[in-house]
Amino acid sequence: MIAAILLLPSGAAAASYRVTINGVLVSDTLAEIRDGQMMVAVRPYAEAMGAWVEWDDAAKRVTLGRNGTQIAFWLGSHTVFQDGRQLWSPVRPYLKQGRTMVPAWFLAVRLGGKVSFDGITLAVTITKAAATKPNHVLAQPSYYFPFPSSATYQPYSDTMGAYRSWGGQSYGHEGTDIVAPRGTPVVAVASGTVIRYGWNTLGGYRVTVRLDDFPNYSFYYAHLDRYAPNIYLGAHVKAGQVLGYVGSTGEGPEGTRGKFVDHLHFGIYDANWNAINPYPLLKYWENHKVSW
Repeated sequence: MIAAILLLPSGAAAASYRVTINGVLVSDTLAEIRDGQMMVAVRPYAEAMGAWVEWDDAAKRVTLGRNGTQIAFWLGSHTVFQDGRQLWSPVRPYLKQGRTMVPAWFLAVRLGGKVSFDGITLAVTITKAAATKPNHVLAQPSYYFPFPSSATYQPYSDTMGAYRSWGGQSYGHEGTDIVAPRGTPVVAVASGTVIRYGWNTLGGYRVTVRLDDFPNYSFYYAHLDRYAPNIYLGAHVKAGQVLGYVGSTGEGPEGTRGKFVDHLHFGIYDANWNAINPYPLLKYWENHKVSW
């Protein structure tokens, strides 16, 4: 557990605390010391580090993420989850002026930052992690991750070849599953032509796009809840265009839903319909998301 103790300097007033990210002052953090920790309003602080932030009022949970890492805090709880691993917050998050306050040092380190504190200013230095480029022709920096920058999704793993079964038959999984809320937009990773469209017994509502720049490869998006407008067999789509929305369709006759959790199944196939592991490419593209 990483939890630096920040001591209140003699005579310092709470209003005097400052927070900087890469040397730039971050305003509206409501910074104060509680139980030896610098506490800050999570949204301005996290967004200044390049993270997205979402609030679930029913669960009293704030979720944020950066560069593929996802972290969740709950009001009044020491429990924190980072990429599915349970951690312990040194101070329980609380509300101040309607803002969720979280421990600054703890969060910055979890997002890859380096932190210093001189008694007045908490300074964070953070750099964007360089993604390792896979040794594959499809490792194109212009390709998009299949979810936009505003999307929330669960940490995902390499599920290529994992055991699957349906209808009394077992088979190896031919792609990567990314769990996300129903209705999350799914965007085209690259430009191409829709060559398969409609219902598939296993994949539900799915769309297969043959790439413009590498026509020997196709991208497969499955288990969609519904399609976006102007998506049909033969349609030309552009990189970053919405194809449809995350759902749980498949494993049965048309319209079957709910046999599994809402998620996107993303697959890659070559000209002979041999499946290629998309996981390392997804991790590479994850640093390039379309924004609207």
